[in-house]
Amino acid sequence: MKKIGLFLLFMMLAVIAGTLANAQYLGESPKVQVTLIRQEPDPVEPGQQIEVTFKFDNNGSTAYGIVAEIIPEYPFSLLPGENSVKNVGILSSSQGGERSVIIKYKLKVDSQASDGTHELGMRFKSDNYDSWIKLDDFKISVRTQDPVVSLEKFSTSPETTAPGKKLILRMDLKNYATSLIKNIKVSLNLGTGTSAMPFAPVSSTDEKIYPLLQPQEILPLEFNLLVDPDAVSKVYKVPVTIKYSDNLNKNYSKTLNIAIVVGDEPDTSVYIEDTDIYSAGKNGDVAVKIVNKGVTELKFLNVNLNKADGYKVLSPTNVYIGNVDSDDYETVDFKIAVDAETKGKIALPLTLEYKDTNNRDYKKNVNLELPLYTSSEAKKLGLVKNGSSMTIVIVIAAIVALFVAYRLWRRRSK
Repeated sequence: MKKIGLFLLFMMLAVIAGTLANAQYLGESPKVQVTLIRQEPDPVEPGQQIEVTFKFDNNGSTAYGIVAEIIPEYPFSLLPGENSVKNVGILSSSQGGERSVIIKYKLKVDSQASDGTHELGMRFKSDNYDSWIKLDDFKISVRTQDPVVSLEKFSTSPETTAPGKKLILRMDLKNYATSLIKNIKVSLNLGTGTSAMPFAPVSSTDEKIYPLLQPQEILPLEFNLLVDPDAVSKVYKVPVTIKYSDNLNKNYSKTLNIAIVVGDEPDTSVYIEDTDIYSAGKNGDVAVKIVNKGVTELKFLNVNLNKADGYKVLSPTNVYIGNVDSDDYETVDFKIAVDAETKGKIALPLTLEYKDTNNRDYKKNVNLELPLYTSSEAKKLGLVKNGSSMTIVIVIAAIVALFVAYRLWRRRSK
């Protein structure tokens, strides 16, 4: 009987202890914990979209009717159609881990946002609380991945510069990044010694320095250069080095190539060097001389004698010459037959086709004049031998021949 009484007493104490413990637990307030578990992408670039993911856990008593509200401030803003308030619902006692409640927001980062860490606010409320609870700001990483600075375009004035002349090199440097860059230094690598290019800066240096360049800003640059008088006509590739820093003081350097064309328009002189045709009705050769007076080489020179009134071409009308160096010449011969009715002169229309050292095409039409004379004019000018003296020589030779023949006949007769 005594043992049964002790057992009943023990059971009563256990029930009372359990009741007290349960009452303390129910009386405990919810302990809601909010964690930023992910931002995509991380870091996010200025001007891009970002998705932030939050986890809601509860380490206290059951929380009812939880509502969360994100508070975006510059440089963040909600995407159109995205609601700042989201319903979390009920968080039961000690709900966490795999049972956590997940909510997400999609935001836009301002294109002018600076690189670094920016704060994003949030608050929540539930039926257990009388007012909103403001959470500590969450940290969002914003950073331009790699500031892209490049030459938007470049040009030279004039487009092709002759040796010994000046040119202006213009370039547009653009900051393609979404954040500013600073300490910009642009240098022309003109080389030294045997590797030096035939360009020298005039009235300025071959380096430009600027303090800042805003996002998407274009910076115009200008270099004044003088081409060496002995420069070979061709296309020169000039390396341009661009150095700069971002707003976190990270340094960058890149080298790009631009082209500067050195050359001049070919300067040719064409004339008749020699001929043995001076009168109408004659056949003969005409030697045409082509002189390269310019500083650039003539390449793939081709000469064509076109058809015209007053003569016929007896030789090939088209002659390929090839290359003619600067301060050099070539000669081409044509055989023609001048019509007997032609008077005064004939025109020889020539077409010259060639390229310069930069393979630009040229076509030049030239009309050469071949003067024609009468027989007396040609004799007077000494272009042909005098016919009277030749006749006398022939007559004397004939008389001598007759006399010798007569003497031989007499001897045979005797």
